[in-house]
Amino acid sequence: MKNLLCFFLCFGLLACSQDAATPLSSSNTGQGGSLARFTVVGDFLYTLEVNTLKWFKTEENGSLTPKGEVSLNEGQETIFPLDGLLFLGSTAGLSIFEISSTGEPVFHSQVEHVVGCDPVVANEEFAFVTLRIQSCAGLFRPLVTEDVLNIYNVEDIMNPTPVASYPMNDPRGLGLAGDLLFLCEGANGLKVLDVSDVQQVNTISQLTNIHANDVIVLNDKLLVIGPEAILQYDYADPVNLQLVSTINL
Repeated sequence: MKNLLCFFLCFGLLACSQDAATPLSSSNTGQGGSLARFTVVGDFLYTLEVNTLKWFKTEENGSLTPKGEVSLNEGQETIFPLDGLLFLGSTAGLSIFEISSTGEPVFHSQVEHVVGCDPVVANEEFAFVTLRIQSCAGLFRPLVTEDVLNIYNVEDIMNPTPVASYPMNDPRGLGLAGDLLFLCEGANGLKVLDVSDVQQVNTISQLTNIHANDVIVLNDKLLVIGPEAILQYDYADPVNLQLVSTINL
């Protein structure tokens, strides 16, 4: 029932933009796509604006109490929570914040890259970032020769280091389920990647008959968000994703 409620919360807010996904709230951590701009961690709501990270305390009566904000560089795009950390993707890089006992996000480190769209997801060891230049980089577009998936080791949050980079085709949102990375490529569809060895990432399967902007990974289902529909897939067999349902937007 909780997954169903979260699904329709996501559905209602997704209608605002074809390129943005909204997080699913839970009692501990918000579950959202890699293009999400706000998330819930414990009793706090974190919202990401172009150059500001704000946080709010969620009260028992459902109201929100502003607690503070952090000024950031321009071009902030996405926010992803993991184990008391917030990974922020911007057009120029990846930033890592740690959530203090008071809910305040404390800056730890940053990795810069050339300008481009920058969705991010992570696990305890690696952060996965797609860099899409077309329609994002503007005047900086000539600096980059290809769209890529970048992988960073984030075990030391004070010193994230790049470990691998793979060319992609118009990469957008992405989601993790164990050693599976689901990567959207817009009108080119959805890729399922095996990232058990980040030095040898392999494509397990690919859907080319859909338009995929972002994904939300649930326990046994995958929500693929496009400009005109939300598609729900069963990924028990990652080689052969099974379409479960479609909701037209």
